[in-house]
Amino acid sequence: MWNFEHSVRAAASRERIWALWTDVSGWPNWNPGVARAELDGPVAEGATGTVRAAGGPTSTLKVLAIEPDRRFVTEASERLMRLRFEHELADTGGGQLRTTHRVRMTGLATPLMRHTVGARLERSIPAALATLVEVATTGPPPENG
Repeated sequence: MWNFEHSVRAAASRERIWALWTDVSGWPNWNPGVARAELDGPVAEGATGTVRAAGGPTSTLKVLAIEPDRRFVTEASERLMRLRFEHELADTGGGQLRTTHRVRMTGLATPLMRHTVGARLERSIPAALATLVEVATTGPPPENG
């Protein structure tokens, strides 16, 4: 198993961050590690679709858990590896919101893939969170779909 976590604190709107997280097809707009993502239906626990990492293969995507405006958990799976992504929002006081992305890699390919896929995630997740917060605080209002 391999784990990585990164958090940022910012005066960002919980609703705007949540809207960006749950707009799965919009992930490539703020996450440099995602080339394409889509769900076969609305964002809900059990929903499935596909995701393709930048420079990587297409993987099956599944929404494992959703707690509106607080927590969103997805899993991307390939033949010998699973990546569980936990996205979490928490108030820290003083108008600040802590936005956290955690990833856990499991499966037979983990010892090898932690050095390639893991290294890419360690670079892309901090960049994704920085862009997510920037878009949430300065970008246009999210569309209601």
